[in-house]
Amino acid sequence: MKFKANFTEKPANFQMDDCRIEKVVELSHEDFCRLKITPLADQPFIRENKGCMFHRDGIIHCLLALGQGSNDGVLVDAEKYDYARLAAYIPGMRDIVNAQMDRAADFIIRWGTENTTSGNWCIYFEDLEEHLDLTIQEGSGLDSMLRAALKQRPEVSAVDMHDGCIEVEYHPEYCQQLQEKKAPELLLKDLLPMLKGGGLMFLCHEEAEQSVLVENLCELTDAGQEDHAALLNARVSEICDTPEGTEIVLTGVDPEELVRFNEAHDAFMEAEQSMGPVMG
Repeated sequence: MKFKANFTEKPANFQMDDCRIEKVVELSHEDFCRLKITPLADQPFIRENKGCMFHRDGIIHCLLALGQGSNDGVLVDAEKYDYARLAAYIPGMRDIVNAQMDRAADFIIRWGTENTTSGNWCIYFEDLEEHLDLTIQEGSGLDSMLRAALKQRPEVSAVDMHDGCIEVEYHPEYCQQLQEKKAPELLLKDLLPMLKGGGLMFLCHEEAEQSVLVENLCELTDAGQEDHAALLNARVSEICDTPEGTEIVLTGVDPEELVRFNEAHDAFMEAEQSMGPVMG
């Protein structure tokens, strides 16, 4: 079986070091290959980020170098030098970091969508450190990776990071409390008694060319109401005034129900007219 491994000459032990990534640096393909092939050569990105590499409380605070087009990464602690004096090559490091960003995005979205009453919610970097042991700082590279992970989520419409705060704007349909606050559905049959004698009103549907006069619907007998129950149980999505009268827009009903009602009403009127006046 073929395999790739980084062997160390005369290893003292194989104990893993505790480390914390302070900053992510994205290198070009050429620079990343140069780092892998000649890790002891001076590197401009190391010289520019010496303040991000230090030891504290037994933890190595380091840089993570990722290469464009590569899934692997190199952890670097230069110990104040311009080259990778301490380094660890980590296969699949980009996937590891992306998985952590997805985990953080899940946490942010769950917290926000469950608690927001406006569609906006703010979580601070310190919240991520407390709950996920994830350190995010502006300009660290991890912040831009987290922003990209959030922007890919269907729940999120906008993301802004400033002053240690992650401010997220959510689509309302994903916000639990906004859905609970939505007004109950208004059915046509519940509205109909209030429409009698209210002037010229029409029932409309986005997918139907015909409209129904409300006054005709108000004349239905009990048997007629049963026959046209689907129309009466339609949801009212909008009420608007037009020069011709008031339009009541319906949804949740087959548009053919409007056509069927008009045909039935026309047939009834024709039958009534054909009977002529009733003699006393």
